[in-house]
Amino acid sequence: MALHLTVSDLRFRYATAREWTLKGLRLDLRGGEFVVLAGVSGVGKSTLLNCINGSAALAGEMHGQITLDGTPLIGQPVAQIARLIGTVAQDAEGQIVTLRVEDEIAFGCENLGVSPEDIQRRIDRSCALLGLDPAQPTATLSGGGQQRLIAAATLAMNPRVLLLDEPLANLDAAGAARLLGALRDLASQGALVVVAEHRLDVVLPYATRLVWIEDGRVTLDLPHDEALVHVERLIRRMNLSAASPRQSQAEVAIELDAVSAGYGGEPVLRDLTLTVQRGEQIVVLGENGCGKTTLLRVIAGLLKPQRGRLRYGLERRQSLLRGIGYVFQNPNSQLFMDSVRAEIAVQAASPAIADEVMALFGLAPLADRHPHALSTGQKRLVALAAMTAMRPDVLLLDEPSVGQDTGGVERMLAALSALRQQWGLTLIVVTHDWRCASAFGDRVVWIANGTIRSDGDSSVAQEYFLRASSHRYTRNICAPLRSSPSAPSV
Repeated sequence: MALHLTVSDLRFRYATAREWTLKGLRLDLRGGEFVVLAGVSGVGKSTLLNCINGSAALAGEMHGQITLDGTPLIGQPVAQIARLIGTVAQDAEGQIVTLRVEDEIAFGCENLGVSPEDIQRRIDRSCALLGLDPAQPTATLSGGGQQRLIAAATLAMNPRVLLLDEPLANLDAAGAARLLGALRDLASQGALVVVAEHRLDVVLPYATRLVWIEDGRVTLDLPHDEALVHVERLIRRMNLSAASPRQSQAEVAIELDAVSAGYGGEPVLRDLTLTVQRGEQIVVLGENGCGKTTLLRVIAGLLKPQRGRLRYGLERRQSLLRGIGYVFQNPNSQLFMDSVRAEIAVQAASPAIADEVMALFGLAPLADRHPHALSTGQKRLVALAAMTAMRPDVLLLDEPSVGQDTGGVERMLAALSALRQQWGLTLIVVTHDWRCASAFGDRVVWIANGTIRSDGDSSVAQEYFLRASSHRYTRNICAPLRSSPSAPSV
């Protein structure tokens, strides 16, 4: 008999909040389903997953029922629930606890009492499934590699129910296809797979069902074919156009001349040469591990080149620290004040600029909230706004659209476009999201194996994403939007 997970009249409110996040939510899920949870940032998708796995119990007040095959889960120890329900959280880096890939995959299995022989088989299977090297140090993994690792470690525990929160956040197309194929196979074998995700065009071809959450309740529940049609309509209505390109200046902002850089003596960037003019807007594309984040770290001064020359053309009045703003992949690494207002104001060039930036990014309603009480998408907007309020000459963005619903991406693009026109910001954006690449892509740089493969206009992004898209549904949506001059830029 297929397993049965029910959520009945679920209400949840965080201890730090006055409003209820979930408001009588109901949901009926069965083994063999691959269910996608969707909705705007902060609507309660992660909260629902954490209620199901028991981890939300200490974070606030919960009412209602959650049962698995008739057995109540609310009130059960998290350790007991974890034997049946596996979770892949949003913060991949924070979920990794060991030093090598094989040890990380073994860790959960050891806690379940799996035999050493079976653990080794599971390590081999999980690494082959998700393209991981069992001997690789976890500290050297890219953001996408970390994401694949925590998924592999959870899959190795053979859960009956698998919950994944934004698992595609930092994955390239190949990594996403590997993971989604594994999840589809797991569901076909009778497990229940539930994924909270914003990249719906990528995940839906593999799913059986779409559940839309709004205002703490389920407002839409569609089977596979209807979900595909619904999401295609949503995508074609998106308005993510960037402002008209700002004329870049002849002055050089950043110049890398035959730069090699990496970690532990092993180069990730290999003799890379790149010149960025002041006021340019550049998108950097490439597969996981190719060197995109390493490039940003070198430009930000966080990683010293092993060879080659790096030159800055920043305004003389500013130090390197204030001349370059860097928004990391993980927003938790950059949020340290006790309110959104304080976070944006603490390094702002002036109080007026802090207020302007907070309004442009749509963060005024969250001004008094603690940054770490926000959703991942909201945290990312706060980190971006805080860096922007410094009024740097160069702004580096690493996967800025992660955790963002369409409205969040629209606000982010509109705010950055307005400030770029006003201040002459130089933007360098690393992304796996074709929506951002289309809107930001005045100039597109494609990195492969640590060096530049292509450097040109938006046609480079079109070529990259059409090659990378692994499913016909995604390619059919993306291609017309990028090739037709009358279609909206997404």
